[in-house]
Parts: sequence; C-alpha cells; structure tokens
Amino acid sequence: PGARPSGHFMRRPRRGFTLLEMIVVIAIGGILASIAILAFSTVRGQLATRSAQSNFLSMHAQARAIAVERGALSRFIVDDAAGEVRVEFGADVIDRLSLADEFGVTVNSEGGFTQCFTPRGIAQLSGAGACSTISANQATNVTFTAGNRTTRVEVLPFGQARAIAP
Repeated sequence: PGARPSGHFMRRPRRGFTLLEMIVVIAIGGILASIAILAFSTVRGQLATRSAQSNFLSMHAQARAIAVERGALSRFIVDDAAGEVRVEFGADVIDRLSLADEFGVTVNSEGGFTQCFTPRGIAQLSGAGACSTISANQATNVTFTAGNRTTRVEVLPFGQARAIAP
C-alpha cells in the first residue's frame, strides 16, 4: 500500500521556539514597555502639577473665606523654600499643605509671599500695612513644576487668584 521511498524520513512537528524567535519577542516587549513607562511619567507629572495648582487655588479661597467668616485679617502664605502653602488666622495655622511632599512639585513664586485678606474679603495691600508682601500694581505668578510639566497661577493684588492656561 504505501511504501516509502528510500532516503525520505518523516519529520516530526517542531515543538518550542527558536532562540531567534525568543529574542525578537523580548525586544518588542522591551520597546513597548519603555513607551508605556515614558507615557506614564508624562501623565504623572501633568497630574501632579494640576493637583498642586488646584489645591493652591482652594487654599487661597479658604484664606479669603476665613477672613470674611471671622471678621478679621487672615493670611495666605506661600513658602517657596519649604514648597508649602499655609492659611493662618491670628497665631493659629488653620491649614498647611506641603505641595513638595504631597505632589512632588517644585513651587516657585520668586521668593514666596504673604497675602492678607480683610473681613470684606479684599487683599490688604503692602502700602496699607505690614501684612501683605504683594505690591498694588503687579500680579504675582506661582509656578508648579514636576519633571518637564508646569502649571501656573496668577495671584492678583486685590485678592483674586486664577489658573493661567499653558
């Protein structure tokens, strides 16, 4: 019935992978992993700076609200060296947030500043007393940096603060 010609051997199906196939798969996996890590670090920096910006604006609004609510001066303090912001009322620290520790961002407002709010919710200017260190004719920019990502906030002389579009 089926005699085999001499010299021909029946091949068994090959099992496993060759070394070349394994190297190609590992190389492709490495390339994909490096792309994913790069994308993740970019998103992480963006989230950190936006979170810091949002918390900064929230605490600035809190300082204004405390002055109105309690009928006396409150202070909003930005400390670049410590990378933190504080809300103070009298001798009490109402709220403190280390943006450097919490979000891993660098805060730069060219040396830090203090802004005081009156019971009417308006910032007291530097000429009106020794409280604020913001001048009446110039806004102060605060920059939050994490990696290659930055966001900014502009603090206006009379007590407003707003995010600056990138």
